[in-house]
Amino acid sequence: MTARTIRKAAVEDVPALTHILNDAIAYKLSHGDSAWGKVGWTEVGVQQSLDRSEVYVIEQDDMPVATMSLSWQDEKYWGTQEPIAGYVHRVAVRNGFHGLGLGSFSIDWCANQVCARNRRYLRLDCDHRNTKLSAYYETLGFTRVATKPMPELGDYVASLYERSAR
Repeated sequence: MTARTIRKAAVEDVPALTHILNDAIAYKLSHGDSAWGKVGWTEVGVQQSLDRSEVYVIEQDDMPVATMSLSWQDEKYWGTQEPIAGYVHRVAVRNGFHGLGLGSFSIDWCANQVCARNRRYLRLDCDHRNTKLSAYYETLGFTRVATKPMPELGDYVASLYERSAR
């Protein structure tokens, strides 16, 4: 049986997280999605990310195989909001571990965290051109509620998704 856990990332995780994020960028680029850019992460960049957000490590049989961030506000994409949601970002899976349910496992865990804070919604965004990723999120119960052009990110238009956390 496969054992999966999620824990808050620590400085010791930086090399593994850098590897996972760079695998995810390569995977996205191979599928025509450059929303995360075309240049990989550095360990310094990953460390800075740990310093400013809640980053988590998803382990399978004690091996780091995925990562994500969960935050409690997201003014950049969602604007000022009442405290009714949690916002998941950068769900990334290590090469060789796609298709094993890590994404849905992570999203369900985030929904439980949102419920524990008495919030109603789990929210995320993705590139509106990535129809495969959009369809995947919809299979997980998310509904597109808006699109938002992000001129500071070039031609990126965010599809904003939410689902009930309960």
